[in-house]
Amino acid sequence: MAADTPHAARQDTAAPEAQVPAIELRGISKAFGPVQANKDISVRVMPGTIHGIIGENGAGKSTLMSILYGFYKADAGEILIAGRPTTIPDSQAAIAAGIGMVFQHFKLVENFTVLENIILGAEDGRLLRPSLAKARAALKALATEYELHVDPDAVIEEIGVGMQQRVEILKALYRQADILILDEPTGVLTPPEADHLFRILRNLRDEGKTIILITHKLREIMEITDTVSVMRRGEMTADGGAQGSAAGRKDPRHPR
Repeated sequence: MAADTPHAARQDTAAPEAQVPAIELRGISKAFGPVQANKDISVRVMPGTIHGIIGENGAGKSTLMSILYGFYKADAGEILIAGRPTTIPDSQAAIAAGIGMVFQHFKLVENFTVLENIILGAEDGRLLRPSLAKARAALKALATEYELHVDPDAVIEEIGVGMQQRVEILKALYRQADILILDEPTGVLTPPEADHLFRILRNLRDEGKTIILITHKLREIMEITDTVSVMRRGEMTADGGAQGSAAGRKDPRHPR
């Protein structure tokens, strides 16, 4: 029996299997002519977290995320989604991989309704009525779950920018995005709207969504992110844990 004891002890103290990153970028580089927008950038984003990417204007943050979303093709490097190497040649491939992106300048048709914008490009066949009915039901469920309330019949040009941003988030969720990228999301918002957005992002994170927040505002990094990467002149200069209230919450994924 004594011979079994060391083996049992080894079993009890074995390290748990490491969690696979939701997103991993390895050695990403991108140049526009003589301008090196991204240079050998590597970053890992864990699932169910809010990861901030901060840097001054022109640091290369948006370029990096546009590569992840398929708007640009990297000159070098590799993208892994949930541990699997993934090629993302365009935004449709990104959506298929479970990635949604809310740009600083919204991609909405202004004379369409909220509901019409939600289904645009995601229709179930040629007949719109079934798609609209399905989207209306999904919109109601998403609004309740994530505090994303918006009138589905409102015309985009008649609602404020805060509501338009919610529509963009709803579009991504309707397409079943598990990873959501937001590019300078508070730049067009009032402080109360920004606070409400932060509540939405926390709700999304707590439901298991992975959020990437591109910003140049330190307040946002301190208040909402779990981890943060710092970019400068196209390079990653720091990558570590955030010190804000979000990082310190009681959560088994982020022990104190």
